[in-house]
Amino acid sequence: MVVKRKPFIKLQCPECKRITYYVHKSKRAGEKKLELKKFCKWCRKHTIHKEVKK
Repeated sequence: MVVKRKPFIKLQCPECKRITYYVHKSKRAGEKKLELKKFCKWCRKHTIHKEVKK
């Protein structure tokens, strides 16, 4: 039996341009780009991390 998994995406900090988080994206989210407010250890502040291509 084949099990379909949730898509695995990268989140990038817009200020330092580093990929700091890897998360699973819900299939219901559709084609919209995911944006989460996360802490960037390189910038040392909370920023809105955005989904990037693989």
